[in-house]
Amino acid sequence: MEAVVIDTIMNNLISSVNGAQAAIFLDGDGESISQVGKLDKDMQLLGAWKEIHLDRIKEISARLGLGTVQAVLFSLEEGNELVAPVAGEYCILLFLSAYASPQDAMVELNKAIELLKQDIG
Repeated sequence: MEAVVIDTIMNNLISSVNGAQAAIFLDGDGESISQVGKLDKDMQLLGAWKEIHLDRIKEISARLGLGTVQAVLFSLEEGNELVAPVAGEYCILLFLSAYASPQDAMVELNKAIELLKQDIG
């Protein structure tokens, strides 16, 4: 994986989403591969925690025959967190302000995921 390419993809993601604050690209162990933007909280800790949530949600969805998880939206007082699988055990977590559009964010997130898949594939 080319770190410069991944960082560019991540920076383009947060600059293309109105209200995006930060993003983190994680491996299957919840370790940060790339993080961009600013957040008042520990992005690595939040990323690892949300990666665990995503894994459990994917397992439950598969067990219940609900299909493949495309993304999970966590709606919080201070804003939203959108976590999505990329490929294999990789995932991306996008931190959004309260006024950001989750629909618009999902469109740009999907573009970033396709680019990341090409880079890690």
